[in-house]
Amino acid sequence: MFKKTVFALLSAAIALSVHAQEDELSLQLNGFVDSYHALQVEHPHKIMSSRTRLRLEMRANYGEASLFSSVNLAYNSLIKDQSGAFLREAYFDYAGKYLEVKAGRQIITWGVADGLRLTDLISPMDYTEFMANDYDDIRVPVNAINLKYPGESFSAELVFVPVPEYFVMPSGEDNPWTMPLPANTSMDLSGTPEKRLKNSEVGGRLRFFLENLDFSLTALRTFNKSPVTIASFNPETKSAVIKGIYEPMNVVGGDVSIPAGELVIRGEVAAYFGEPIALKNSRDYWLRKTFNALLGIDWYAGDNWTFMFQYMHKVVMDYREVLGTEQNTSMLTARISKELLNNTLKLSVYGMYDVDNVGFYIRPAADYLLSDQITVSLGSDILGGRRGTFKTYKKNTQIWVKGKYFF
Repeated sequence: MFKKTVFALLSAAIALSVHAQEDELSLQLNGFVDSYHALQVEHPHKIMSSRTRLRLEMRANYGEASLFSSVNLAYNSLIKDQSGAFLREAYFDYAGKYLEVKAGRQIITWGVADGLRLTDLISPMDYTEFMANDYDDIRVPVNAINLKYPGESFSAELVFVPVPEYFVMPSGEDNPWTMPLPANTSMDLSGTPEKRLKNSEVGGRLRFFLENLDFSLTALRTFNKSPVTIASFNPETKSAVIKGIYEPMNVVGGDVSIPAGELVIRGEVAAYFGEPIALKNSRDYWLRKTFNALLGIDWYAGDNWTFMFQYMHKVVMDYREVLGTEQNTSMLTARISKELLNNTLKLSVYGMYDVDNVGFYIRPAADYLLSDQITVSLGSDILGGRRGTFKTYKKNTQIWVKGKYFF
């Protein structure tokens, strides 16, 4: 079935290419093949991941309009439901002088943060294998209508998502990244809001482009895409059930980017109104207003060195001791890279530090460009700490290798 699907898609692409030439359209067909394999560092040294993927991207252009589609054909030897053919993006795109329209399944990114989410809340994340994927690969596309006025000094954007998407959390006995649960406990994250118009997402963004300053203002009606979990007891099965809670919340915020020589200073703020927060007893939750702020500094130091640092801080307003979180929480991130051997070898390290839980995630990597089309990579995912999610996944510290061929 897998081979038949690949053959059918390639045949359709060739047929479209011939048709496009006859009608003076333009058709682009490109993509990549990659293969990723990871091994647990600690005993018993299990295979943490083994997957191979073919990505096909097709775009048909006619004047100011285009159609784009992206399909993943994947084989995952560990997580069986991750094998098969999956539509990633498929949308109509119109780029006029005064109006741009993008309608269909697409990835929407807002804000200036690197790997952290403040105003970038529309496209959720796929944590099936936690963070053991490239950041761009774990974004979940949404079905949306995106209208934009593309001015020279400012732009205005309006987004409507009829049916929101939510975080995909790791689950299943065959997945080494599934969150461990106590005995006689099950997880139920199926309680997402009904697919009704009242539960749709709508947001707007104004962006301003000045000589030495870019900034934007955003407003969004959305949900907490990552579920807040509370525990209950099922008397029939005499077991505990951890349920995921999703609540509507309003978000207002903005971001700024200031170039200053070799530096770029980035900032982002967001206020969440009605964010659900679980209580310490894990049996209920309260809605609270929270304030989130981020400051980032990027230094392009020359000689192919790049340094990127971020600090994010969150404050829970109207705080009470019964809440299952601290009033103030912080996160630090760093990304350092250096290119060598005529830019064919890139050494990098990315790290996250959970200040309050003293938890950390570190990803050192080496990417070697064999040719313009082939890249091989070697790296590791190191997790640990005193408390929190990074501590929970400490046993999943792994080394990995990846190959990628572009066409």
